[in-house]
Amino acid sequence: MHGSSPSWIQSAIGYEDGCTEKGIPTMITWGYGGKEVAVEGSWDNWKTRIPLQRCGKDFTIMKVLPSGVYQYRFIVDGQWRYAPDLPWAQDGTGNANNILDLQDYVPEDIKSISSFEPPLSPESSYSNLPLGAEDFAKEPPLVPPHLQLPLLNLPASHMEIPPPLSRPKHVILNHLYIQKVKNGQPVVALGSTHRFRAKYVTVVLYKPVQR
Repeated sequence: MHGSSPSWIQSAIGYEDGCTEKGIPTMITWGYGGKEVAVEGSWDNWKTRIPLQRCGKDFTIMKVLPSGVYQYRFIVDGQWRYAPDLPWAQDGTGNANNILDLQDYVPEDIKSISSFEPPLSPESSYSNLPLGAEDFAKEPPLVPPHLQLPLLNLPASHMEIPPPLSRPKHVILNHLYIQKVKNGQPVVALGSTHRFRAKYVTVVLYKPVQR
């Protein structure tokens, strides 16, 4: 239900954010476009319209409210609106308002979290025997065959088995080098090579390391 308002944003002087008050922190979000968005609700008997702050494509505001059930509506560019993806109901005059139910909110007990002690690890997790000479004498596991077919910079004609995928067009290769000297200042160098098809671009950044 849409309705017009002669002054869609009233002065919010005297309105406090409420973060210092005891209550339930609640995020109210409008994600259906508009240039200017405000919200009003039954938490103060519809007395104050509070502008929402743009956050990317959405408009949001954080309110701290006591436990209870509230009705609220958005004012988008001067028109009454409601968010259809949130709980809503019609009032006695037929206007659609969103519903905010904070009755079942359970606050976190910080003291219980700070006094929490993790359980001890089971003894079975430390029962593995150390590796012996027989373990080191075994042959290493075989490499999966598809890892023996590199696709980068290798023509398909040189392979006994053609690769399942085509050669990638874009490849990035990074190198990090740290030089440590006894009497001088160590240097860190970062090299980044970009290949796109047959073109290569290499950038090297280096700077001394402060001891």
